[in-house]
Amino acid sequence: MARGLSLYAEGSSPLHRAHPLTKATLTLCAIGLAFILPSWPLVLGVGVALLSLLAAAGVLRRFLFVAAGLLVPITLLLALVQSLANPHNQTVILPLGPLAVHREGLYIGLLAALRIADLVAATFLFSFTTRPADLAEALMQRGLSPRFGYVIQSALQIIPQSLETADRIRDAQRARGLETEGPLPRRARAFIPLLLPLVLSALVATQERAMALEVRGFGLKVGRLARYRIPDSLGQRVLRWGLALAVVAALAARLRGWL
Repeated sequence: MARGLSLYAEGSSPLHRAHPLTKATLTLCAIGLAFILPSWPLVLGVGVALLSLLAAAGVLRRFLFVAAGLLVPITLLLALVQSLANPHNQTVILPLGPLAVHREGLYIGLLAALRIADLVAATFLFSFTTRPADLAEALMQRGLSPRFGYVIQSALQIIPQSLETADRIRDAQRARGLETEGPLPRRARAFIPLLLPLVLSALVATQERAMALEVRGFGLKVGRLARYRIPDSLGQRVLRWGLALAVVAALAARLRGWL
């Protein structure tokens, strides 16, 4: 099934309708709090809040499907490595011959995995509810150069575009008789025939995009008219400042030893 040119999922939730800068601030602040807060109940609270927002936006199932394959191996790896080899390990909870699983390292590994899970949830929350074009337009309406706006929009679209192109190339190669499934050696042999067309198509797409921008006068020193205005209410501006102040307060509390 073909993917879109972004991870955005159509919806009409309040989060979908929110200003892109509000969602960007929410994402950055959630990630900041996840790595500033020192204990797993607080970090877990950030994760629960993000899951609630994902559910309210109607994209929770999509997030769980995409993130499960990413977070499960990371969690297992961090828990295993930290519980076996962390220098602060003292309390043995499971002897394994010359090795042993320790409580301190297991706690550290799970806390690190929980922080990564919060980062992934915040990132997907933003990606699923924000069109890249809306984010670029909102930044340019705040005075950002159109060149930087285009770079941001392209960066947000490059992964979905590459995945969509890879799917098309894989289907075409299969139609020509290339075996892309089965044992690992067979899939490894099929990697080069898939990689070369993907790289070449990316180069061609970059050239075509550059030519299209030049034809449209992208580099001319002229005034720019906004295609549309993105509404930004007073409540959202207050929310953005509140989120930023919450991160500053959490950082100050952590530095002062209050957390």
